[in-house]
Amino acid sequence: MLLAVVCALLFAGLATAVGLRHGAPLPGDTAAHAWGLAHRPPEAVALARGFTATGTGPWPYVLVVIAGCLAGRTVRERLRIAVVLLVVLVAGQLVRTGTMELLARARPAPADWATHASGFAFPSGHATTSALTAGLLCWATTRRARVDLARTTCILAVCWAVAVGLTRVYLGVHWASDVIGGWLLAVAWLSLWWWGWARWLPVEPTGRDEPGAPGTGTALDAPTAPLSRGASGRRPPAEARGLSPSSDGQPTRPRPRTLRGRTHPRTLPIRPRPGEPPPTAPRPTHNIRSTPTTDAQSPTEDHAPQDPGRRGRSRPA
Repeated sequence: MLLAVVCALLFAGLATAVGLRHGAPLPGDTAAHAWGLAHRPPEAVALARGFTATGTGPWPYVLVVIAGCLAGRTVRERLRIAVVLLVVLVAGQLVRTGTMELLARARPAPADWATHASGFAFPSGHATTSALTAGLLCWATTRRARVDLARTTCILAVCWAVAVGLTRVYLGVHWASDVIGGWLLAVAWLSLWWWGWARWLPVEPTGRDEPGAPGTGTALDAPTAPLSRGASGRRPPAEARGLSPSSDGQPTRPRPRTLRGRTHPRTLPIRPRPGEPPPTAPRPTHNIRSTPTTDAQSPTEDHAPQDPGRRGRSRPA
């Protein structure tokens, strides 16, 4: 809202200055007009005519309809937004036409024109229309597109609107103050519309705020509730708690380990809580380990208890 008030005040001051001078050029208008007349190679004139032709006619309205289709998710929502954007553009054109008829500022001398023009000068119709279209296109792309794509689209749209306004001065059909007035009127009108949209129209989720999107506070980002104990009072198995059993059968949890500036996972056995039975581990297999013996000794079993009466004797076959 503050931006709308500032731009509206600047536009009102510029329009007042134009009205008090009865349409005479303001400071800086004559210098910009003379520079354009002195730098007109045929290639630059052809390029300027191509840019200025996109600022009027059906092109702005086509771009606005495309912007409305990009901003919606369903067919109904796209049609509704496209109609709203067209109404904003047409209403801005009506405000601009009323201001032109009220001030009735004359254009530069027709002998200096390098393209066709009609009507009064202040504010510039091409500059106002292209700025309105660029602002609506930026608003639509920031609702649904990715951040990088929306940023690129906004930069291209703003550069296009600036180029269209500058070509009007370069081709000699507008004063520089006419183009500045068109830009101020467009920014003020768009800011007022954005403020009304945010205040009275319902806020709808964008593509990056839909349910399930990461980082939006949805169910995917909510912490998992702890598993409750069963009726027997024992904790769920390791697989149910997101743990993996180790080689000896005890559940393990990966823990970070810092080594030479890097983090490596390390699995450590989890100690049972007080009052809980220790996790059961598989019984080791009975292996017979042979020790270095001489001719008088034979291998013995490590796990089997030895008979006192047979101590020192080998086990019969």
